[in-house]
Amino acid sequence: MAKTLPISAFFAIFFIGIALAQDKCSVSDNDKIDCGISGTTELECEGNGCCWKPVQDNPTNLPWCFQSTDYEDPCGDFTWTADGPGFTDDFYNIMFENYKANLNIDGTGAVVAAPDQNTPGGSYYYHWMRDAGLSIKAWLDINDNDYDKCKEVLNGYVKWVNLVQHKSDPNDIDVRIEPKFEIPSGDPYTGGWCRPQTDGPALRAMALSKWGMVLNSAGQAATAKSDVWPLVSFDMEWVVENWASTGCDLWEEVRSDDFYFNRAGFVYSLNVAADFADAIGESAGSAYRSKANEILESAKAHYGKFGDYIYNCDVRPEDGSTIHSIATFGEYIYGPSSQEAAATIAQLTKTFCREYKINQEALVAGKSGIVIGRYPGDNYAGGNPWQLLTAVLGETFYLGATATLKKIEEKGVQDYVLDPEENREWIKLLDTNKNNNIKSAQDLAMAQTAAGDSVMYRLWEYVKDDGGRIDEQIDKFTGAQASAQALTWSYANIIHSLHIRNQLKETLKKYHLA
Repeated sequence: MAKTLPISAFFAIFFIGIALAQDKCSVSDNDKIDCGISGTTELECEGNGCCWKPVQDNPTNLPWCFQSTDYEDPCGDFTWTADGPGFTDDFYNIMFENYKANLNIDGTGAVVAAPDQNTPGGSYYYHWMRDAGLSIKAWLDINDNDYDKCKEVLNGYVKWVNLVQHKSDPNDIDVRIEPKFEIPSGDPYTGGWCRPQTDGPALRAMALSKWGMVLNSAGQAATAKSDVWPLVSFDMEWVVENWASTGCDLWEEVRSDDFYFNRAGFVYSLNVAADFADAIGESAGSAYRSKANEILESAKAHYGKFGDYIYNCDVRPEDGSTIHSIATFGEYIYGPSSQEAAATIAQLTKTFCREYKINQEALVAGKSGIVIGRYPGDNYAGGNPWQLLTAVLGETFYLGATATLKKIEEKGVQDYVLDPEENREWIKLLDTNKNNNIKSAQDLAMAQTAAGDSVMYRLWEYVKDDGGRIDEQIDKFTGAQASAQALTWSYANIIHSLHIRNQLKETLKKYHLA
């Protein structure tokens, strides 16, 4: 006859089972890996062997349904190695021509966001002020601020800005903080949109200031002073008086008066405008630098509040825009060689690895690098990696390597030993095998270069079969390009990253490292 367990033993086993299940769900917030999709219920979650813990106040987007401690995280370790960025010269040249075709569109001077008029978000055939400012800056950079190479696009841009700055605004806001404009009329878009966008005036003034300095160096100081300076000073007037006002984020979805992207952009743009003012004998330079220093102090607080990374804002701390800020605006705060940059890359790459299936599959397959997107939990057009952000991650590594090589030059010793504490975050990020193989500045520069190559090569694999066309997103399941086709900002960032890589290559040759 079969024996039955005494009731006390039954309950003991029952409660031991509960305890074991609870132990498996004892996962720190920083290590929680999403195990569901939007709308997953507690029953569905636990039925899939996952853990359930609702979070009411949730600024960091913690998953309610998450993997237990039994789960083997494919994103636990990264490999940051590659032999090169993958992009060929022929492919680069095609992208360059596609990029150029989106600037000074139809001779209007406008920068079209994309010629695609049928995307998940509607037509992109508009001039977005932010996209344009960043894309114009990139155009000047990749052409090495050469007057003859840049004059057609930049003269058109000056004409366009002069047009839109004088438009009356039908949306009951200052026309300088409108997000986008109709092409070819230059009229502000009147449909529903996230307004205002407070980074626009600074980025536009920054791009114009850089062109003004090119004009000045080309012996056209009078033109810089008469045609460009009034446009810059008009935009900067708004920035100086209103930089702390509430506006929309980079992705036109949430509101804050304290976006890191905006504040870092204000600091950089005010300093560039100050340099332009000084170059042409205008007196505004000192006021611009003073305001930049004031904003700089407020921006420094964006490191460490939610963890060891630079957060963008309280309502959306982890954001790919922060990587863009490090690369593009890092001259004055948390630059690409900083420990804060390395810690932020570590945080966000792990987040985006867990966010996108193609990252996890690539790591399991032994591939290097990663693609990143806007923020965890994104659902626009499927919530995918973005080409422009992945490229700027690659660029951040390249700029870090450039800064490391500059330190070698300053010290005059190629193999000088790194201070392990001062370089702790970079070593922790890149010494993925934990074999203590980053000891000298030369080691670090080579590791940073390889990391940039690994990111760009991963990007190359997803875009190489589309004939040089670069879109907005990469499908997180299939790796196919998606959403808006031929996005200007995507071209700008990929080409800019490769331009920085080419400059870095020449420096590496100098030290016999390439």
